[in-house]
Amino acid sequence: MSSRFISLSLPRHIAIAAIASAVLAACGGGGSGSGIVLPPVAGTPAPSPAPAPAPAPAPQPSPDTSAGLPHKLTGWASLPASFRQPGPTTGQFITAALGVTPPFVDGQPLPGFSALLRNDDGTWTAMPDNGYGSKSNSGDFVVGFYNVSIDFRTASNGTTVPGTVKVNSHVAFNDSKGFLKDGKGVDLKITADFANYQTVSGNNLVDSGKPVDPRIVSGRLLTGFDLDVESIARAKDGTYFVGEEFGPYILHFDKDGTLMGDPVPHPFLRSPSNPLVMNEGATVTSLSSRGFESLAFNGDKTRLYAVPEAAPSLASLRPVADDERYLNFFEFDPASMLYTGKNPVYRKDGPAKDNQIVIGDMANIGGNRFVLIERDSLYGSKAVVKRLYMVDLDVKDADGVLKKTLLVDLLNISDPDDIGGPLANVANGKFSMPFDSVESVEVVDDYTLAVAIDTNFPTEDGRVPGKPDDTEIITIRFEQPLFKRAASKT
Repeated sequence: MSSRFISLSLPRHIAIAAIASAVLAACGGGGSGSGIVLPPVAGTPAPSPAPAPAPAPAPQPSPDTSAGLPHKLTGWASLPASFRQPGPTTGQFITAALGVTPPFVDGQPLPGFSALLRNDDGTWTAMPDNGYGSKSNSGDFVVGFYNVSIDFRTASNGTTVPGTVKVNSHVAFNDSKGFLKDGKGVDLKITADFANYQTVSGNNLVDSGKPVDPRIVSGRLLTGFDLDVESIARAKDGTYFVGEEFGPYILHFDKDGTLMGDPVPHPFLRSPSNPLVMNEGATVTSLSSRGFESLAFNGDKTRLYAVPEAAPSLASLRPVADDERYLNFFEFDPASMLYTGKNPVYRKDGPAKDNQIVIGDMANIGGNRFVLIERDSLYGSKAVVKRLYMVDLDVKDADGVLKKTLLVDLLNISDPDDIGGPLANVANGKFSMPFDSVESVEVVDDYTLAVAIDTNFPTEDGRVPGKPDDTEIITIRFEQPLFKRAASKT
């Protein structure tokens, strides 16, 4: 069917979806051999990747790592890796690392913050990811968010001891309304639907023989086998939109963590853990753990922007097929729960081929302006790229790509007040965040950002060799008022 015939005979939003289906089918794949099987997104406009910027410029050298805008460290705190939240026994499918021996009986660790929101009462909403990094090993990890209080260290005291983080409460995500088993939209057989925890070998589920905790079953609590939650955005009504990686999906939860509707699949991104891939042999178009690491509202909260860690694995779906630096911000309308098809193009640092830099998080800083994290997957002395950039969706380079401004190199933070103390391998007057997964950025006030890490517990020791990383949070104040974002009023 020609695109001309489609455009003349179908409503516009269906025509767009049909054209996208035809393009994808031409790429091959699908269990039947007739092309890629698209997710069930009836009525959802399928946003094709943005047109390739023309011409794509020659690769640029990485920016000077000492560059950025004038700033200084103003706060430092951490939650010890030894913290355990009471609940089902977890860690039954991981191995010992860095002196930590699982399982964790009647409790689960808090393996860092993949997302962070500041609350109007001075507390913070902090969300870890799926637990231990994969669908296979996280079936006993209950996903959800925490309310925490942070007492930042703000002055030098001659030590390297940060301030403290107090966990006030935990809200478990759940499917108590049964959207994931109602036979409509996206259905998932979740941990609560099995007698025993499941692991994964290839595309096949493997029964572990270990019974699922009754609390997970009775509450239909969601686990790291079900969803890999990575980013969170709070709506005006106090509900939460969550970006996820196994689909990737956009999820909508009420303030108590209850799923409010079916997951919204992306029209063409599918990870290896997507049920259409696992159950029907659909083609993978997004690499594992490259889903929606970032999800942020615009200033008036009429649009969400879902940002994957990296460009699609299928070259034909990228903004620039042969250049892995380019990726899309996918615009989403929360009122209609539809993608709009408007997809600004962003260019990461690093090489065009085998690019290992990913987007760690994004936060709105007023209007159509955002701050985002670029990072590599290295930690400790090997870490190279941990940077905060600022973009405005209305400001583009000559090639049509979003213009970005380096705010700060997180491996070279100015610390004139010596808040960090005498840290190993850090120069006097400096502070460093030498962690793999720097994954949270949030506005504190017009001058200040907070940055936090996902620790990938218990496997990484970016701060102290041989010791699992604690969850660190810092605040950085800039000399200019850059982050004029209204309070949430929720």
